Amino acid sequence: MAHRVLYYTLDGDTRRADEILDGWGMRDRIELVGCAHEPLAAPTADQLAGCSGLIGEFAPVIKDTVDEAVAAGVRVVASMSIGLNHLDLARLADHGVVVANCPGYCAEDVAAHTVALMLDLMRKITFSNRDVLAGGWDPKVGYEAYRTQGRTLGLVFFGSIAQAVAPIARVLGMRVLVWAPTKTAEELAAHGCERAGTLDELLGASDVVSLHCPLIPETRGLIGARELALMKPTAYLVNTARGEIVDEDALIEALDAGAIRAAGLDVIAHETHPDPRIIHHPRVIVTPHAAYDSVEAADNLRLMSLEAVCDVLVRGIEPAHAVDRAACAAQGLSPR
Repeated sequence: MAHRVLYYTLDGDTRRADEILDGWGMRDRIELVGCAHEPLAAPTADQLAGCSGLIGEFAPVIKDTVDEAVAAGVRVVASMSIGLNHLDLARLADHGVVVANCPGYCAEDVAAHTVALMLDLMRKITFSNRDVLAGGWDPKVGYEAYRTQGRTLGLVFFGSIAQAVAPIARVLGMRVLVWAPTKTAEELAAHGCERAGTLDELLGASDVVSLHCPLIPETRGLIGARELALMKPTAYLVNTARGEIVDEDALIEALDAGAIRAAGLDVIAHETHPDPRIIHHPRVIVTPHAAYDSVEAADNLRLMSLEAVCDVLVRGIEPAHAVDRAACAAQGLSPR
């Protein structure tokens, strides 16, 4: 008898996922129940009923949803994401529910988006376009533009995405400086990067600061008024990590005061109710948490999440990317 798995995605379309299961000879063992939903809407008890697994895209599993999933018989939650702050890891573990995520599935895509935002800011592409749309035609609109050659890119943390950004920046002639407390100077040198001893050192030396840290208690509000004041007035801030890493009130004040030049944000603190001051700020570019998006990344998500549910429900083994509760607790990855 096939295990029913709620395939809870934005479009609810199971066709490609079913093709993958066919190729693995698993179609008769896993029955996907497609369900479309709005971003960040939790699955209901009715949707979970009779399901042994849940594959979720932008799907919080916290509070009552955990109890409803357990009552339905869910044994595995495969999140189509890297981040885990939308899952109650401790509570799911208490009920014996295996949680898996998809680390690295979109590293190349987010790296490309990071560099695109950086170049957009440095070349004033969006800002120039806004001027043209408003009736202007000024090639020198706004601030002065500088070449990438000889400029310093500061990377905050050095996971798979930052590691994919670094070689692109180096090809553009940039020095790459990294603040990553767990990385040694020798490890970073192997990637052609230099190590900053402190975040303060990185902020003061960088022409572009790009954030690549997870959202954990230690990084929430990591970039606030004090940190922004340490940056060069000609520097740019790029965030493709998590919105809550930046104090948005402090960012607005820094931009208005000319403490930094501009910001490119793919993530903001309240994505369901964006702060209009950020969205409409004349020195900010905002994209809608889209850095991960590509056809290839979407297929990686399907492959990795389907593999996890097959491992648990059919093969009876721990998934390759099962989330270790103790490790997550140590990293502060329990829910907010």
